Amino acid sequence: LANYAAVFSDPFYFLIIKRTLATASWILALSLLIGYPVAYVIARLPPAKRMLVMLLLLFPLMVSNVVRAYGWVAILGRSGVINTTLGDLGLVDAPLSLLYSTQAIVIGLLTILLPYMVISIANTLASMDVRYQEAAQSLGAGPVRTFVHVTLPLSAPGVASGLLLVFLLTLSAYVTITLIGGPRTKLLVSLIYDSVVSFQWPQAAALAFVLLALALVVTALILAIM
Repeated sequence: LANYAAVFSDPFYFLIIKRTLATASWILALSLLIGYPVAYVIARLPPAKRMLVMLLLLFPLMVSNVVRAYGWVAILGRSGVINTTLGDLGLVDAPLSLLYSTQAIVIGLLTILLPYMVISIANTLASMDVRYQEAAQSLGAGPVRTFVHVTLPLSAPGVASGLLLVFLLTLSAYVTITLIGGPRTKLLVSLIYDSVVSFQWPQAAALAFVLLALALVVTALILAIM
């Protein structure tokens, strides 16, 4: 119990929990804003083309997260592609600090987890009966009203599945967070790993249960809303 008391009484742990939830919220919002329009377009494709696009979306998932994380290190690093290009063009006098930040974690995890959101929503939209939309339009509803009152509610199960997948995978993405975020941008999963490797088992267990509690609470909220 002393370990739980330490977690809830230390401002440092509150900062880490707040940063974890804020990072996950940004990733959820961006993945939904980007993924839903893409999924909508994919769902309207003919079955053969839709299957091909789905395979293309699944292909990046076959690449290790470590490889993709090091790819972002090569892109965002001080000697990476972006800083080198900006320096060669004379747009910056010194390398920008793009790596080892919360923004870098959001970008790295977003590119990894976005296919889960797109595929979840696209499958739901593709299985939707178009007669509901046709009925709404025949009753005088325009495209926007049809989407808000028919398409969006019927696609809620796919949205909920995508949000849950993205959120839960964000909480456990230790490798990407460590390589892109660095030691100064730790999330809750990073503290759990640090406690384990330093043989502080009670502290690691307390932090793990806190992470589990956060996952269950947010999962319940998503399911209640959707």
